[in-house]
Amino acid sequence: DIYDVKVLNANGIGTISDAMEGIQWAIYHAKEYNIRILNLSLAAASTDSWQTDPLCAAVRSAAAAGLTVVVAAGNFGKNALGQESFGTISAPGNDPSVITVGSSNSKDSISRGDDTVNGFSSRGPTRSGWINSQGVRQVDNLLKPDLVAPGNALIGAASTRANSSSPTWNTLASTYYSALVTSTGITPVYRETQMELSGTSIAAPVVSGAVALMLQANPGLTPPLVKAMLQYSAQPIPGANLLQQGAGLLNVEGAVRLARAVRTDVASAVESGSLRAGDHLLAVGRTLPSPVSTINGQTFNWSRIAYVGGNQVVSGEALFTKFQPVWDPRLLWARGAVQRYTVSYWSGIGVAADTFPRRIVASNASGQMLVTPGVVQGTALPGSSSLIGRTGLFLPTATLAGWLAAGSGATLTQGLVLSEGLVLSEGLVLSEGLVLSEGLVLSEGLVLSEGLVLSEGLVLSEAGQTGVSFSNDTSLLGEP
Repeated sequence: DIYDVKVLNANGIGTISDAMEGIQWAIYHAKEYNIRILNLSLAAASTDSWQTDPLCAAVRSAAAAGLTVVVAAGNFGKNALGQESFGTISAPGNDPSVITVGSSNSKDSISRGDDTVNGFSSRGPTRSGWINSQGVRQVDNLLKPDLVAPGNALIGAASTRANSSSPTWNTLASTYYSALVTSTGITPVYRETQMELSGTSIAAPVVSGAVALMLQANPGLTPPLVKAMLQYSAQPIPGANLLQQGAGLLNVEGAVRLARAVRTDVASAVESGSLRAGDHLLAVGRTLPSPVSTINGQTFNWSRIAYVGGNQVVSGEALFTKFQPVWDPRLLWARGAVQRYTVSYWSGIGVAADTFPRRIVASNASGQMLVTPGVVQGTALPGSSSLIGRTGLFLPTATLAGWLAAGSGATLTQGLVLSEGLVLSEGLVLSEGLVLSEGLVLSEGLVLSEGLVLSEGLVLSEAGQTGVSFSNDTSLLGEP
């Protein structure tokens, strides 16, 4: 089943408050309607840190409530001069709890070997941030996107209305008829009209569909475990780096096969507190699948990469043979911040227990194990970041994947534990001396939505609406 929660108008423009209310609706009705996936094909520019941005706070609440949130990375990978722009991930794709999806280009072929990352696809790292007590701006610098998926000139249904002899096309199709309708080569037939679109907003639903297949194969997966499986099984696109493609190109075959290997009661066991760090995670009689996929006669290795902690790269079979505390959707780790979320529900006569969320509140977690012994730490392998040297954040994903496959990286013997607020290893850090595009600045301090209690404990009320629009011309027509 698909529920269409419409928050944008025919021109693709909407308000932050409408988007917030749409997310709130999905959270409230998730258990009632068995909603497992929340796809957000929208992006808002924001300089606020993920910890304070209102859209980020909303999607974190959704993830804590058990929804796998898939978000478009944004279409700001090129500046006005057509130059590549790093640091252009939009909100809420800059939140560590969501699966942030960039766009790949299949080059109009059935071969995966010639796929590339679209130039319009927003690049990482996240450049949202905050002002510290000394008045200095601190930047989140989280690794994003998480992966890429096909998002160039995809053909789908084109909504039309009126009569069969003279149908009225939707706004995009009527405005760019020759580019989006005629270019498909498909004769328009009323009630069966089709068009093509490009953008990370088109790539995100491809990943959401993959997640649906994973949850069909194993309904017990948690949102962070789903993300790790998607990344681990992804196919690195040659030449593209960690900030352009994340772990690589979506591999549905591998992700579903990996999902089937894990026990089907993970989510319920996590919620009940019966699953502990290091507990056996594989289903009875199952072994981990070989990290190789063959699609359309072409065989390739998986990336074996997963992001944790916002800027840490991990690998190894222990990620899926042992329960990792970070697979609990109520635990969020991003660099030095570790938060635990508590979901409370409405109760009363005629109200189903544990069904309708009332509050989702965050508190700092201390003395918390994050990953267990046996996990391979690959964060140090890329080295310091250099765009020219193609190291650190700019290292090709395929190179890092090859090193991990060859046995590089340090196997943790004691795991990673957060103790008394200790700031953990900084992981992959981008030099602050590099000037990155900050994107558009969204008006600060808006009080939004309608009574939704967010993770920071802020109660948002219906008080203001600001229209936000973006030019997506660079992604609308796709790339050759």
